[in-house]
Amino acid sequence: MRSLFLLLILTTTSAIAIADDARFATHLHAKFQVKGCTACHDYHEERLKGIAFSTHKGRKVESCRMCHNQAVTGFEHPEDWFARPNLYTSGMNAKDTCESTKKAMNAEFKSQALLAKEMRKHLLEDPRVLWGVEGATPKSGMLPEKKKQEDTVKGGPAEWKAQVEAWIQAGMPCD
Repeated sequence: MRSLFLLLILTTTSAIAIADDARFATHLHAKFQVKGCTACHDYHEERLKGIAFSTHKGRKVESCRMCHNQAVTGFEHPEDWFARPNLYTSGMNAKDTCESTKKAMNAEFKSQALLAKEMRKHLLEDPRVLWGVEGATPKSGMLPEKKKQEDTVKGGPAEWKAQVEAWIQAGMPCD
């Protein structure tokens, strides 16, 4: 009887831990808030002091490739470096960041399967995202003038992939 009770406790605890790992707030929210991500996502946000209003004031998308070229970022197409306006912004709580991320992917117009496929492609294959994950590429965190963004997603690409997959497989819950 005691063994059965112990097994029940371990099984329940494991199930709770797995469910908790699948929540956006558990691992991903903090990673979405690192400077390696928010510097680009907040680029056009004046109220958040996005760099479009400071060091990059007045620069057009065409000028991105002059500094953020393949030698620096590793991107085959340097113009891909450019951040679109109206992406999620820093300072949001976990639920708002999660919902905003899905909204930016036009989730309301997609099946769960298509959204999952596109989320995987963006979070696990997009060079802009991988640039912000420590160790995901040889050029992760590299900036012009031999500078480096130190506030990147820690834990490496294997941990990043496992946490993203857990969230996606759980149906990308935002609560």
